[in-house]
Amino acid sequence: MSPHDLNVKLDTHEPQLKILDPELLDYIQRRRVEDVVFPAGATIMLEGDVNPPLYSVTEGWAIRYKTLQDGRRQILSFILPGDVIGFQAQFFENAVTSIEAVTDVSLCVVAYRDIADLYQTQPDIAFRFAALAADQKRQMEEQLLSIGQRTALERVSALILDIHNRAEARDMKQAGSIPFPVTQQHVADALGISLVHANRTLKRLQRDGLFRIKGRRLEMLDAAALEQVAQKPTS
Repeated sequence: MSPHDLNVKLDTHEPQLKILDPELLDYIQRRRVEDVVFPAGATIMLEGDVNPPLYSVTEGWAIRYKTLQDGRRQILSFILPGDVIGFQAQFFENAVTSIEAVTDVSLCVVAYRDIADLYQTQPDIAFRFAALAADQKRQMEEQLLSIGQRTALERVSALILDIHNRAEARDMKQAGSIPFPVTQQHVADALGISLVHANRTLKRLQRDGLFRIKGRRLEMLDAAALEQVAQKPTS
């Protein structure tokens, strides 16, 4: 069995699955236990939580992060509608990262018991979960590349491209722009730069006419030029 057999869209030129696989989404929706809502700023999951629920994000944005004892935080990824939260914990029995709501977030809860025996009962659905996990790993590798090798200007450019393309692929673009609740502090915590550096870099890229952030929305003005600044891998 391969991704092509299931029409699972794993495209190395895109920063994520084009959309959450429709058959996987249908499986999750049919097994939802309840719907829950977390307000902006709320903790959805804490690293170390025992057997946390498996969530599918139906609305809103969140961040996945880890912290050190002194409070320093590393944002690992931004969570958008269609993403799944808590899948890794099924294998470790504890949440391996923390999740915080950036905006109000609506989630549907799926019981783990409906997931545990998938590899025996519905291997095609299990494979779709594996494809989603593989894509999330690819996003983490892109983040590692940024922190390890890119300059601050390149890091911010790559992050803006990633968020814009993910949102656009999920049909979140309206009137030429996407929602952008990401703060400068989020950018700093995701990219390992200071808040001042994040502020200056975002202003420079906007001054250069590559994108515009206004009213918590992002308008892409020159994606090709921004990609050149980010030095995105070609393969």
